Amino acid sequence: MFEYLTYMRRLIVSVLLVILLSSVAATILAAETTPVFYARVDYLLRTEENVELDFGSKSIIKLSSYAAPPGFTLESFTVVFEGKTPAQVIPIEYDKISKNMDVLTSVTSFSGEITLGSNGYNGTVKAKLVTVFKRSSWVPLQDNLTIDTSEFKDTGLQVVVKVTIDNYAPYAVKSVTDPKGNELTSLSMQDKLPAGAFKVDPKHVEFDATTIGFGKYKIAFNVGDDYKLPNSFLVIEDRYMEVTIPAKTSKNYMLKSKAGWNTLGFIIVLYSVTPGPLSSDARVTGALVDKAFERSEEFEIRGASLLIPPLLMNYWIKAFLVYGNSAVISNNEGHDIQAIVIPIYYRQIGTWTPKGLVATINKKDVADAYSAYLVVQVPTIATIQSITLPGGQKIEGVESFTSNWLGTWRSAVIEKTEASIQVKNGDSIEEGDYFVEISWKPVKMIFTDPKGNPVPGVQVSVEGPQTAQVVSGVDGVASINVYTPGVYSIRANFKGSTIAALTLGTLIDTDFNIECKVYRLTVNVKNALGNPIAGASVTITNGNYTQTLESDSSGSVVFNQMPVGVYTVTAQYKRITSSMKVTLDGDKNVDINTGILFDIPFVGPVTAMEVAAVSAAAAVTSALFFRPRKEEEVAEIEIG
Repeated sequence: MFEYLTYMRRLIVSVLLVILLSSVAATILAAETTPVFYARVDYLLRTEENVELDFGSKSIIKLSSYAAPPGFTLESFTVVFEGKTPAQVIPIEYDKISKNMDVLTSVTSFSGEITLGSNGYNGTVKAKLVTVFKRSSWVPLQDNLTIDTSEFKDTGLQVVVKVTIDNYAPYAVKSVTDPKGNELTSLSMQDKLPAGAFKVDPKHVEFDATTIGFGKYKIAFNVGDDYKLPNSFLVIEDRYMEVTIPAKTSKNYMLKSKAGWNTLGFIIVLYSVTPGPLSSDARVTGALVDKAFERSEEFEIRGASLLIPPLLMNYWIKAFLVYGNSAVISNNEGHDIQAIVIPIYYRQIGTWTPKGLVATINKKDVADAYSAYLVVQVPTIATIQSITLPGGQKIEGVESFTSNWLGTWRSAVIEKTEASIQVKNGDSIEEGDYFVEISWKPVKMIFTDPKGNPVPGVQVSVEGPQTAQVVSGVDGVASINVYTPGVYSIRANFKGSTIAALTLGTLIDTDFNIECKVYRLTVNVKNALGNPIAGASVTITNGNYTQTLESDSSGSVVFNQMPVGVYTVTAQYKRITSSMKVTLDGDKNVDINTGILFDIPFVGPVTAMEVAAVSAAAAVTSALFFRPRKEEEVAEIEIG
């Protein structure tokens, strides 16, 4: 009987082969395949207080800012000195200072605490305490943007709104409308406002809502790849022209093409000195114009006697920033006016590294320019720390300064997300490598399952201005050390499936939380009678990923955090193999029946099918043995 069962077992196994089918798992994406760009809107509340700092009675003076209003944080606390600050006044506790020709002009703190000391100075210093509070929001960019300042109407504070767009975003400011419908980018409207109340360039808008009015402002944008700008560039101010604009005439200026350079615009300064009543009826028009400066004054010319009677004189000066390839100067005065026209060009420069930007300046690059600047502008997740010059001098802890340099002067500005350093002024130039130190906050991809549990082992690939490969840790976090501005495509793969794919346009200073469609699959291995089978090898596969576990004493196997898809589940116990397909779109608990009826020692498992086959074979044998014999098959036996 034993030999017969062994024979039958081999026969059945050889005939009843199980064909395993597999399929590729369905891919569910946290998909943002088109980059989304945002405008950062900063609401700035500003307070000013005039003080006299008495160093006669105290050698050390400590100053503190006001507390931030609800919803706002302290942006800066600054002491702005009036007049020439005594050299003996020394900043002790601060974050940044500003100097003009090596004379201290202001001291800034980001914590709200400033300490000043006197190194022998005995007297008072007039100053202004300026506190700025900030609240920021991010708004997805479309062809226009509305900003409502109505909530600040009765605060009594100066309210300034600043809008910033990434340089590499395909958007540029087209126009700005105030709450009354006035077009702020028109010169007729800017002439009615104090210079500085409204500022604009292709990537920034800044307006003083307290001066212009509270309500809804609308910003319209041009959209297209032509409006992208680099984040690090060399800006040159070409040789300027001094021209006369005759009365009641206009002059048109076009930027000439310059090999290897892109056109940016003009700086145009208009001025006039005339006797008689003050008038300044002149303007500049172009694609985008910002009246950046304005001043006028009346003065009297008088000698020792009235031999020449006193003459009342007036002068005015206006400065404009024009963005675009052309500008028109219109003189509506009854007399000639003077103009200085400075063409502006730029070109991309520098290499981004994990520690900052390296830019090499050569004399030949700026030989024809009157002045040149290295400019760096970075996203919000980065902070500019310092600038190291080719000679090794490191400029840090400085917000802005102007200093004596090579027989002339040089200026530098280092703010949190943008900086400039003058590399040429007239015939003075410092060539070589400039290093702008920049610290970047890592972009964090936080992967969790639908229950909020971290998903470790997610493989994240990053493509863009730089490439990277990272894996999420036990906390489900994959940190990406971005150090180059630009658009990034990110794809996350887990257990053979793509669980997230997104394209980052604007790098916002927040973490990216991604809920992965991964679920738990419990497989219960059972025999023909529904009883559990322990020690069975259970394998699941989606064609790209395979995992095998062994069933426990209850016959169960748990596969955790499996991506959505179709899986082939195979259970093998000794020589018996069973399989089934499972569509996983949530937590599932499935049974797989091996068909095993009993497990014979030294023989192994026997299935119900085998028992049925054996029973059938036995029935055939019995039928053959006990069936009625035919007449001719019966032998006759004689007994003698």
